[in-house]
Amino acid sequence: MEALVVVKKLYQPLRGVKPSFRAYHVFLALTSLRREGPLGRIALSKRLELGEAAVKTLVKRMRDLGLATVDRVAGVLLTEEGARIAKLLEDLMTYLGPLELGPICGGCRTYGLVLRGFRRVLEGVGYLRLRDLVVREGADGALIVYCGERPVMPVSGGFEEVAGTLGEVARGSCGSEDVLVISICCSSNKDCSKAPIGAALNLLDSLLDP
Repeated sequence: MEALVVVKKLYQPLRGVKPSFRAYHVFLALTSLRREGPLGRIALSKRLELGEAAVKTLVKRMRDLGLATVDRVAGVLLTEEGARIAKLLEDLMTYLGPLELGPICGGCRTYGLVLRGFRRVLEGVGYLRLRDLVVREGADGALIVYCGERPVMPVSGGFEEVAGTLGEVARGSCGSEDVLVISICCSSNKDCSKAPIGAALNLLDSLLDP
């Protein structure tokens, strides 16, 4: 998983200095720049919910790895290599952003991410591992759904069929071998929206380097 190695290089400490951005900031930066084209540093700062100094450091790291360039007029844009890495990331996972799940989570917010072709892997390592990582990344709770024509949630002792709005979201956003990861956010923790991304990247990284 070449793209994950690159992500790790971008957010790991350098010469003993740990950056304020995390794996999910790197993911959002690369994929946003690929989908939307050049972004100014201020716009990128708002998108990532990071200070401009942190964004400047991230962009410098991206430039050093040959992933991005900076145009004085257009802003930050991906190189051909940067766009290739961003596509590899999006082939692994798709961030759905905020979801409307109706009565499942009255008064709270939910955010979704699809892990492509990951069902068999997750069945091997256990869904609880991913659920716990979502909470550790800032969510108040998490739902894990195995996609397909009849989406199901793994529960203790078996599976529970998913119906209603959640079932519609699962059928409409992912295929039979995919996994839908949803963070549940009741508090004001701003990391909750990005928790599925951070959890997925951390799990994939741990599988690469157990």
